[in-house]
Amino acid sequence: MKLEFFIAKRILVGGNHKSGFTKPVINIAVWGIALGVLIMVMAVAITKGFQKEIKSKIVGFASDIQISDVGISESYESNPIPFDTSLYLRMQEDPLIKHVQQYASKAGIIKTDDDMLGVILKGITNDFNWDFFRQHLVEGEILRFEKDQIGKETMISSKIAKTLGLKLGDQFRVFFITQQVRNGREEYKQKKYAFSIKGIYETGLSEEFDSKFIFVDLKRIQKLNQWETTTIGGYEVFLASNEENNLLLTNSEGSYAHYIKQEDQITDTFFDALSFLDVRSIYTRYPQIISWLDYIDMHISIILVIILVVAIVNMSSSLLILILEKTNMIGILKSLGATNLSIRKIFLMKATFLIGKGVLYGNILALIVCVIQWYFQPLQLDPAVYYIDAVPVYLNIYYLLIINILTVFVCAFMLIIPSIFISYISPVKAIRWE
Repeated sequence: MKLEFFIAKRILVGGNHKSGFTKPVINIAVWGIALGVLIMVMAVAITKGFQKEIKSKIVGFASDIQISDVGISESYESNPIPFDTSLYLRMQEDPLIKHVQQYASKAGIIKTDDDMLGVILKGITNDFNWDFFRQHLVEGEILRFEKDQIGKETMISSKIAKTLGLKLGDQFRVFFITQQVRNGREEYKQKKYAFSIKGIYETGLSEEFDSKFIFVDLKRIQKLNQWETTTIGGYEVFLASNEENNLLLTNSEGSYAHYIKQEDQITDTFFDALSFLDVRSIYTRYPQIISWLDYIDMHISIILVIILVVAIVNMSSSLLILILEKTNMIGILKSLGATNLSIRKIFLMKATFLIGKGVLYGNILALIVCVIQWYFQPLQLDPAVYYIDAVPVYLNIYYLLIINILTVFVCAFMLIIPSIFISYISPVKAIRWE
């Protein structure tokens, strides 16, 4: 065992301090680091949890990737594209893809006896992925359609239901404007259809989705637009939920078509089929929301820097107090031939142990708080403002390791500066120090 480590261990195990002022100061420094680690872990856990929850809601509602006709990205009206069975099956077999489904959309106006509201009808088929909506179903059931009949049932949001005074089982009319070409002239015609409410959902994304979308049978959209039964508005693609396949979601400029072009398992024929379509990720479809979520990371970086600075100041002050308390011991060690570097190592080892102790306490407290919030959710939020009803937490071992390693390394490294004070201690004066 090296001499420095042995002496540092004896100081730590002994734990006796001449001054009654030293011990409280050291305890304050340790718990200051613990509190700092707690705040850093909670800040990252809440931020990443918030980003994860909002992104999962956007993806659950609108999918990771949307493939549609070129040039209609800003329109709620779907342009017709032929359903490509080969492309559909290839996407289903792609290991990067979890699920793919057909859709079409059309704008309409819901009219009741007392009110009216503009909405977007999203036509779907039985291949629709209901996993997300099962979690956010308030009343009723999910939609199922007969193969040879046009479904009259629909699913609306609780916001639309409250706005129009509708409830489960009610019927309402939707008015549409359709375009026809006769004798070379464009004609516009009004149509209306009656729907009954089979289900009511609430995702919390009020302005973006809940206030706009209702779900109907895709065959209804086809009939309204006078499409063939083999014509759809596009495809919605859900990526497999693992880190390797989610490279797209970490790149705001990425697109699925660009990404799969680099994959050997995807043939050129598959890419050529997509090159004639508009392939858009959630980053390009909802840039405001995603940019807002990513912008939060900058705030977290500022918080981490401030807390690290406070922790460094606390530990530096404590180390200086500890050096002053052990001035007599420093003088004895110097008189016995110990170098300044050797003595500095002793105090740096002790300070690093205290930092590690504070980091450990901080992690334990953070885990306790996260577990309590995860299971009991005592911290509630207003869904109308934050899109979720409780503070989310997401603990990732990668972020935990970064916070812990960064705290210990930065604090220990910065303690080199106050340890230089040892070099200015005279052995003769130090031995006489009382």
